[in-house]
Amino acid sequence: MKYSLSLLICFLGFSTGAISQPSAHSDNAPNAKIAFLKSMVLPGWGHYYVNHSDWNRGKYHMAADAVLILSYLGFAIHSNSIQQNWYSYGRSGAGVPIKGRSRRFQIAVGNFDNLQAYNDYQARSRNWDLLFDDTLQNQWSWDSEAARLKYNDLRDRFERIDNQLPGFLVLMVVNRVISGISAYNRARKYNQSQSVTSDLYLSPYYAMQGFVANLRLRF
Repeated sequence: MKYSLSLLICFLGFSTGAISQPSAHSDNAPNAKIAFLKSMVLPGWGHYYVNHSDWNRGKYHMAADAVLILSYLGFAIHSNSIQQNWYSYGRSGAGVPIKGRSRRFQIAVGNFDNLQAYNDYQARSRNWDLLFDDTLQNQWSWDSEAARLKYNDLRDRFERIDNQLPGFLVLMVVNRVISGISAYNRARKYNQSQSVTSDLYLSPYYAMQGFVANLRLRF
């Protein structure tokens, strides 16, 4: 019986198994999903988790989040201050409670000098369903047009600032999503760059000329 020797190793009378060299990939390699979740909780945290020594991109996301949070708090405090001034001014100037009233009533107080003028206008326009009951809680009256215009200015300022608050929340969410995706991709690339696989396979098989083994080395 002849045995092949061309780049093959011949085996007779003993068995051959596979020999594998462990991967150089660390067991402490960052998990891409965890990196994503960390950045969703706190932008930049995922980048720091992936690589403590190189997370400049994460610092930008973290700084942006801090600016957005501080801006939101600043606008919210300012909005609340103007709102309280608006309520107080309406109560003292028009003589009716403004807080807790419908927006339609709050706007009507700013657009008409008193309840009678408002109801007369709605009656002439046949908007019967928009009339307010002639009760003490609805009987507002302004001393001057200047006072009424100041009331409108306070209301407009409050609503303009208050309407901007959801925008800050949206930007915070967007920043977290972008940071999470970036950290996720950074973790995958980091793992790929640190992963070195070196496997040596010796797999015997039977051929017409005898037993031969394939040698394969993968990096």
